[in-house]
Amino acid sequence: MEPSFLLIARVDSPAKVYQLTAQRHVIGRRPDAEIVIDHWAVSRSHAMLELGPSGRWWILDLDSTNGTLVNGVRVTERLLSRGDVVRVGDCTLELRRASVLAFPSPLGGAQDAPLSRAEKASGSFEAVDAMPATRRSSQRIGAEHLASIMSFGRSLTRLEETEARLKAFCEFVVGDFCLALGAAAIRITNSGETRPLCSAMAQGIEQMNVKLEASAARELLDKREPLIVSAVAGTDAVSRTRISMLIPFAEMEDSIDALHAEFAPRYGTQEWLMLITLVAEAYQQSELVWDMRHQVRQNAIVESELEMACQIQTGLVPTHFCAPGLELAFGFEPSRWVGGDYVDALMLPDGRVLLAIADVCGKGLQAALVASSVHTLVRASREFCSDLPLLMKRLNEYLLGHLPEHSFVTMLCILLDCETGEFELISAGHPAAIIVRGGSCDEILSQTDNVGLGIVPSTFVTLSSQLYPGDVLLMYTDGLTEMVNMKNEPFGTERLAAEFQRIVAINPTASVDSIKRRLTNMCDAYRGSRMATDDRTFLVAMRCSSKTMRPPGCE
Repeated sequence: MEPSFLLIARVDSPAKVYQLTAQRHVIGRRPDAEIVIDHWAVSRSHAMLELGPSGRWWILDLDSTNGTLVNGVRVTERLLSRGDVVRVGDCTLELRRASVLAFPSPLGGAQDAPLSRAEKASGSFEAVDAMPATRRSSQRIGAEHLASIMSFGRSLTRLEETEARLKAFCEFVVGDFCLALGAAAIRITNSGETRPLCSAMAQGIEQMNVKLEASAARELLDKREPLIVSAVAGTDAVSRTRISMLIPFAEMEDSIDALHAEFAPRYGTQEWLMLITLVAEAYQQSELVWDMRHQVRQNAIVESELEMACQIQTGLVPTHFCAPGLELAFGFEPSRWVGGDYVDALMLPDGRVLLAIADVCGKGLQAALVASSVHTLVRASREFCSDLPLLMKRLNEYLLGHLPEHSFVTMLCILLDCETGEFELISAGHPAAIIVRGGSCDEILSQTDNVGLGIVPSTFVTLSSQLYPGDVLLMYTDGLTEMVNMKNEPFGTERLAAEFQRIVAINPTASVDSIKRRLTNMCDAYRGSRMATDDRTFLVAMRCSSKTMRPPGCE
């Protein structure tokens, strides 16, 4: 097997090479370590290189204080591949073959240089890096660059302020890894005008020309891709001429945001342009992350408000209603967070009970607001509830003036005398009520004389009937009759009447709560796994055998 060598690069020191001759090599600050790195950030026994059974080297961290990094990522153990850069303290470590050994620059790039026979035999030597340590100037791109860009991208996800991320973007480009003399984020309008957003200068550089030539701005607007523009004259001592790079990173309808970076001429290569483009892409990715975070936060606020609205709307549905000789149960299930259905029961001053159910055309928040308005209007018009035609007329007049265009409300009201069982009914375009009497579906109360509320000015007529002891009444919205099964078949009024009669006949002495549960389970079973497309609301009323009987829970 060809011998392996470990190259250790340090910013302020010559590179060192160790021949890896043993199965294991301890890296640390202690003097008896196989590979000694004397730096405060290196633990006494910091890490270990171990040759695996496949002939490849592993790096294992030995519970060091400051960690062992491979390509910028802290690891506990890692199988090393060609080109991996290990960071221990202030040193970078790279594995190399014996036949060709590359001396790395502090950037992580390298210049190939074959070892002499004497150097190979010595096991270690020094090769002086002639590049200045204060300003790295290698034009080669190495793994350390990519690891640094990844680390930069992660750091942006911890900066919540947009301005701070943009400033960090520019400062990174003029840092030790990208080597720009100056960097500015600029906004270029479709007319070619430029406006600076943020800028940063490298140490020792006094100024940069943020304003672009009109031709460069137009070229970027036309191509909308990274480009190198012609050299510009510099005024500082570091560089008499510079090249400019333009990298777009955000597009709006009437403008484009771009990074304008100036470099010494030797960096005017496609390779270096690709590196700066990767930095811009890391910035773009961080902006996407922050956009998603803001969206999640906004969604959480909306969901919280919708949850509160759902609780408020559900709270408007009576849970317990007590009237002599009458039992009631209510079913309410909006298809979304909130629904456009309304159901209610009121005890009137004259001893009669008003049963009301309504369905607003539409879904979601708009329908829910209308349904809540109907609830408020009915409750506020209690003194008119004894006159059903007048109540419906007032509701219709209000909705004509306030409903959105193309919207309307269907409504069914029953005014019941609990002592005699006699009742009046008005249906404003609403589905028929069903009465099960003596275990069979005895009466379907439909009315075609009246139109829905909020459509045209109208007067309303009533019909009369009677609820006998033991009779069970069902009022519902079309969410029950229009629900479909997995075969897309609607449930329908006839099937609802038959199924409701069957539910009541199963146990004629069952409570209304038991009937409500059976009806809900039947609807769930028919719909199966299909999503609900409409609100599902109903009211079950049973006249008891004795008018003095009260539902459980009533005082």
